[in-house]
Amino acid sequence: MVRFIRYIILIALLQVVAGTFPSYAQSFTSASGIVKDSITGEPLPFVSVYFDGSTIGAMTDDNGTFTLQNNQGYTKLAAASLGYDTKFIDLKPGKKNDNLEVLLKPTAFEISEVVVKPKREKYTRKDNPAVELIKKVIAHKNDNRIEAKPEYQTEVYEKLSLSLDNFNPNLDKNKFLKKFKFIKNYLDTSEFNGKPILTVSVRENLSDFYYRKSPKAEKTIVRAKRMQGIDKTLDDGGGITSNLEEIFKSINIFDNNIPILLNRFVSPLSSTLATTYYHYYIMDTLDVGGDKCVDLAFVPANSESYGFTGRLYITLDGNYAVKKALLNTPAKINLNWVDKLRIEQEFKQMPDSTWVLDQENTFVNFYVVKGTQQLYAHQLRDYDNYNFNVQNADSVFGLLGALHILPEATAQPDTFWMHNRPIPLKEKEDALKDLLGQLRKVPAFNAIIKTAEILITGYIPTANDKKVTKFDFGPMNTTFSANHLEGFRMRVGGMTTANLSPYWFASGYLAYGTNDRKIKYNLKLTHSFTKKEYHEGENPVNNLSFIQEYDVYTPGQDFLFTSKDNIFVAWKVGEPVTKMQYIRKSVLQYEKEWLNGLTWKSWMMNQNNEAAGTLQYIKRDESGNLYHIKDFTTSEIGTQLRFAPGERAYNGRSGKESVFNLSKDAPVFKLSHQLGIKGVLGGDYNYNHTEISAEKRIWLSSFGHIDAQVKAGKVWDKVPFPLLILPNTNQSITIQPEAFHMMNALEFVTDQYVSFNATYYMKGWLLNRIPGIKWLRLREVLSFNMIYGGLTDKNNPTLTPGLFLLPEGTQPLGNTPYMECSVGLENIFKILRIDYYRRLTYLDHPDIKKGGIRIALRFTF
Repeated sequence: MVRFIRYIILIALLQVVAGTFPSYAQSFTSASGIVKDSITGEPLPFVSVYFDGSTIGAMTDDNGTFTLQNNQGYTKLAAASLGYDTKFIDLKPGKKNDNLEVLLKPTAFEISEVVVKPKREKYTRKDNPAVELIKKVIAHKNDNRIEAKPEYQTEVYEKLSLSLDNFNPNLDKNKFLKKFKFIKNYLDTSEFNGKPILTVSVRENLSDFYYRKSPKAEKTIVRAKRMQGIDKTLDDGGGITSNLEEIFKSINIFDNNIPILLNRFVSPLSSTLATTYYHYYIMDTLDVGGDKCVDLAFVPANSESYGFTGRLYITLDGNYAVKKALLNTPAKINLNWVDKLRIEQEFKQMPDSTWVLDQENTFVNFYVVKGTQQLYAHQLRDYDNYNFNVQNADSVFGLLGALHILPEATAQPDTFWMHNRPIPLKEKEDALKDLLGQLRKVPAFNAIIKTAEILITGYIPTANDKKVTKFDFGPMNTTFSANHLEGFRMRVGGMTTANLSPYWFASGYLAYGTNDRKIKYNLKLTHSFTKKEYHEGENPVNNLSFIQEYDVYTPGQDFLFTSKDNIFVAWKVGEPVTKMQYIRKSVLQYEKEWLNGLTWKSWMMNQNNEAAGTLQYIKRDESGNLYHIKDFTTSEIGTQLRFAPGERAYNGRSGKESVFNLSKDAPVFKLSHQLGIKGVLGGDYNYNHTEISAEKRIWLSSFGHIDAQVKAGKVWDKVPFPLLILPNTNQSITIQPEAFHMMNALEFVTDQYVSFNATYYMKGWLLNRIPGIKWLRLREVLSFNMIYGGLTDKNNPTLTPGLFLLPEGTQPLGNTPYMECSVGLENIFKILRIDYYRRLTYLDHPDIKKGGIRIALRFTF
């Protein structure tokens, strides 16, 4: 989400080019205001407001308000709703007609024996014909959905266009903006709100989708794929595209939950929550594409919760099929960065009476700051050529993984798209290449794009054109940091790209501390057995790497999802961390990914550990004598299996476990084993160390989600404490996943353990219901972390001679599990999360903090 928000922000940087100037287009006629009942004066939600004689319109929101605009000469506004006379208002042509008050006069008439009265009554589910209707629709939904078929295939065309919304720069009066006067020729009109837009990016996919009911399997084979736009150079290895695909997932109206914008919305056809979560109203009967349907409106009982307002058009043939669905987000919904969202789905009936999805449109207006330049996104999906007998079923369903991109997919010429694209590009979308060509002739535009590229990727390319740059400096957020041993630390690093070699890659860094005055380094050489487009981590990985490193580490403190040199983790709290080690290691590693979510990694490693800071290796012999050990060496071979069924491919430089990867729904299972070998390359110890873990994001419908993880591990042999299990701790001010925040580094040691971590993101489930507080749009976060284990006698230096003494302040984890919990608030200013952590056990230990504040930047919709 962080990277996507950066992306939106940097797209919005184009308002530097556009400016915030008055509109040059005086031919636009706009109207805004509120629709009320003429008798009661109450605002009327879900009233159809449109320009008379046109298809440009919208529904009023929960508060009865509306905004419309057109540049096609329509000057008469109409407002219509069942139970009221249609009202017409003449508008001032080419002007803003704001603050209109539209008063609708009530009427009364009958629809299919249902009397709709103008008197507003309290909503009730009992004896409500709308509720009875939706219950019948839900009861028949499994028969009406295409997944009732044993198998099927269909051709899917997808187009995602991103545009600057309401784009009205005054290009004539500003000296700087005169350079961009040609932009006028590329302006288009939004299908969503009729406002002028400037399309800046278009992504297209043409694929074949296959479905089998039993055993359940879904396969997508992408035949053609391409993107055009200003964000092409920003899409670092396809990471932005992967995240956009996750954000704009295709929905299934028949499912209980609808995934969109990285959230779960309760479906109006939910088998479990529909009638309690939504209010339903029969609005009208009408003809929809030749089928007589009931117009059924719905609205969530709580407008701040994750539900939709909208309409379902239900067939009156006794099958209760959905002919069309319109979904909108309520005006008061606790949703960030989104001004408006609408999803439209249209269904068609096949000759055998099966109802199938014909077309899906998703429209979203994004913003960074209210009142500034908005980003408009339109996701179109068109489904055609349905076949209920899958051709080559055995070979198709025998493929590993759910997604397969044909080798020629990204190389299809324009002629292929012209002949195979079912819906032509709009004129201005098709002219995007010409627009970019003119923009690149302006130095100011190139400077903006270069700045955006650095901020989004974290790397600085060494050439102006990403297609030719052979080396990138970065990541830039690791340039400066600090710790107790090194003091102020400076680091410079980078990586080669596929432009130098698509099979061989080099990366690394040099670092220097002003206190210890030692140069640290990391060098990684990688051979990829598959050709890469830009960097070595592109999916699927099949890499052989050699790593040579010398650096400083803190035992019991691993930053699993960021670099230890990240400037944001340098700010420590509590007692300073002084027990450190210099580590010199050589690693030969092989990693391979399969398309079914399986990853295998194996390595051989030789590592020397040297005590530093206040850490000491003190050994007691069998006679009880103590003596210092400067360092020790290990030689090991190891292997890890990682299985994440259903995981979406991600090509960001930081890998699929990066915080920038927004696809976190797949379960992840890991099993690893390390074998230490004494006497090989100076190895001092034999040991066996086994770890197993499972993690999953658990969605609780619109009530948020839980990120949970269970881990267990055991060291099977007698080893000194640095080779035992040191629970991962976090002394930085930032919240770090899979870490104990109130535990000191090296406070506990164990050789067998089981741990549990869970964080519940409640999404405002409670706070959205508190008057006054809900205006702040805060969201609750709860977490609980626990580890239970122990130290066997063979690894306890007080009972067994020949081991390193435990450092001062370090003790075996006892029979009582270590536990801590937190309660916090996120969505503070939409970007900040603050948690208060509380330690629950081992409260009598010296030099501990029983509680403390941790913070994190968290960008969520």
